[in-house]
Amino acid sequence: MTHFTAEQRAAIEQRDGPLLLSANAGSGKTSVLVERLVAAVLEDGIPPAQLLAITFTEKAAGELRSRVRARLAELGERVAAREIERAQISTIHGFCSGVLRAHAVAAGLDPAFTVLPGSATRELRARAFDDALAELLSEPADGALDLVAAWGPDRLRDAVEEVHEALRSQGQTEPRLPPCRPPRTVQEALAGLRAPTDLFTEELRGGRAGVKTVDAAREALSACHELLAAPGTPAREALDALRIARGAKELKTDACGAWVAAVEALGTALDDEEAAADHALLDTLLGAFARAYAAGKRALSGVDYDDLQLLVRDLLRDRPEVRAGYADRFSRVMVDEFQDTNALQLELIGFLDTGRTFLVGDELQSIYGFRHADVTLFRRQRAAHHARGEAAVLATNWRSHPELLETINGAWGEVVHAGYVPLVAGRTAEEETAAPRTELLLTSTAWDAPGLDARLADELGAGMPSGVKASKLAEARAVARRVRTLVDAGECREEEAVVLVRAASDLHVFARALEREGFATLAGGGRGYWLRQPVQDLTSYLGALINPRDERALFGTLASPLCGLSSDGLAHVAAAAREHGDAWRAVRSVALARRLGGADAAALEAFLIRFGLERTTAARYGLDELIERAVVRSGYDLHVLRLPGGRRRLANVHKLERLAAAYEEDHGRDVRGFIDHAQAEAEADVREADAPVELSGAPAIRLMTIHAAKGLEFGVV
Repeated sequence: MTHFTAEQRAAIEQRDGPLLLSANAGSGKTSVLVERLVAAVLEDGIPPAQLLAITFTEKAAGELRSRVRARLAELGERVAAREIERAQISTIHGFCSGVLRAHAVAAGLDPAFTVLPGSATRELRARAFDDALAELLSEPADGALDLVAAWGPDRLRDAVEEVHEALRSQGQTEPRLPPCRPPRTVQEALAGLRAPTDLFTEELRGGRAGVKTVDAAREALSACHELLAAPGTPAREALDALRIARGAKELKTDACGAWVAAVEALGTALDDEEAAADHALLDTLLGAFARAYAAGKRALSGVDYDDLQLLVRDLLRDRPEVRAGYADRFSRVMVDEFQDTNALQLELIGFLDTGRTFLVGDELQSIYGFRHADVTLFRRQRAAHHARGEAAVLATNWRSHPELLETINGAWGEVVHAGYVPLVAGRTAEEETAAPRTELLLTSTAWDAPGLDARLADELGAGMPSGVKASKLAEARAVARRVRTLVDAGECREEEAVVLVRAASDLHVFARALEREGFATLAGGGRGYWLRQPVQDLTSYLGALINPRDERALFGTLASPLCGLSSDGLAHVAAAAREHGDAWRAVRSVALARRLGGADAAALEAFLIRFGLERTTAARYGLDELIERAVVRSGYDLHVLRLPGGRRRLANVHKLERLAAAYEEDHGRDVRGFIDHAQAEAEADVREADAPVELSGAPAIRLMTIHAAKGLEFGVV
């Protein structure tokens, strides 16, 4: 039998009207959600088909549905447990997709529209920006070339894409920059400069002569009179002649101060006018980008995830009959993780609100600001609901030890977060343990200082990824060593521990450190897959296979275990390439074979035999088969298995084979296209995690980002 606290029971029973529930971490908010859904069916008599529950992830939606079904079964309501499948429990994107499938024509969509994957939208955005930039520069307005030169195309593209995405998250279907009106025009600033100039000039007529700063001020005033007499807008550089030092007593008067302020106001107006011109150019570029991107999606009968929400918002706003239909359909609307909504999602939820909407979230668990979630929306809604008596709080944490909650309250309490609701321990304090329940491990940024002892740096980096700051390596090594100590002392088992990192890009660093301590690891989520060495090696190989005169791909292949030339061998190849004018011709020359040492000569000869055979038969095989043949025939798989983290490296090789097969299924057998796709994914730093490793039930340390760990429980963190 499920038992609820008074605060949980109050949140469950207040169903006749709106309610916003602020739920601290570990306070049982999912149990409350489940029980509210169950009570809506059993006590309020609402058919499951009239329930809408919006969650943040597909995983959360599946878990919520499963728990509601299990709770109904526990209560002996078998029919209701089966009927709960008719409830709409999904992400907001899943809900919007269903609405658009039902009303595609009304929304202006092809009924067979597809939701484009991230790789497709990145390609469309890149093409759209190129088209928009070409349009801007085809008949460039004043300052357009200077603007592009100042920003640089790559930085400008990133800015336009970021602003486009941010404005769409705020509800703009066709994003445009807000109007930019300088508070004061240049002509107004010039007019405001005339009287102070005349007054200060008259005042200095009686001033001392031969005083350097006073004479310089007279020259500046003379230049100012000329500037005011000249037609048009002065150049910003012309104000350099109006700068004065105010050391002399004649220059410390109110008249001088007023003139200096007026000159500064003119400079500000000139800057504002230039900024407004740049703003107009950027708005033109943004508009052209938005049109080109929309046209690219239409050509594919596709939409992106923002389109799903924008189109449904527009549909519910502009078609009263559709809006009324959904309002009648859903008697109860529940929104989980409300703190991570944006303005567009809030507007969309508003169209579904019939006065019985349940919102649940926690300000301190707002972690998706980088996706344009706006926690201020949660705060405003909480304040509005509280003023109407429609807000409640779950403060009691049932997940963590009191000592840990005390640490969290002390570190992140009201001093850091205004309005912080302290975590209240629901668990009673257990008997004292020899070790503290919270620890602080410290490492120093001094590891990154120049002049670090070479032997110490080598020891720190042994077996660790290259290109990582020494302080990050030290942090990972310290954490791994502490986990090793805990496990060896019997204070925890490997499967009870998790290492949380702030950024997914750090996962491989901590995984390697743990592997050096003899642990198997399981990483959840992350990015950086396309930059892993096996991926780089094998995509270089594919590039050389289709075009051996691609020297970057060829040298990458020769340096990899697919061939295995030493650094000296590569230097000889480079020298021979300069002599022959072609690296591919050089590697097949007799002269190079004579230069190379025995091991390099044998490695190159074996590679050329395999490589030549593969080039003659490559057309027979799919992309995944080309990779597999290269791996097996060169012994690349055995090589990576011998390296630290070998199983994960090999798993990444097999993952590349699967990704290549999937690419071929969608795009045909396009080797160059797949290489370009891999490079684009790497440059975009997409969220593509390392391949999972089959551990056959062996214990492992889990690694994940703080974002991914939300809602999970572990013994040691």
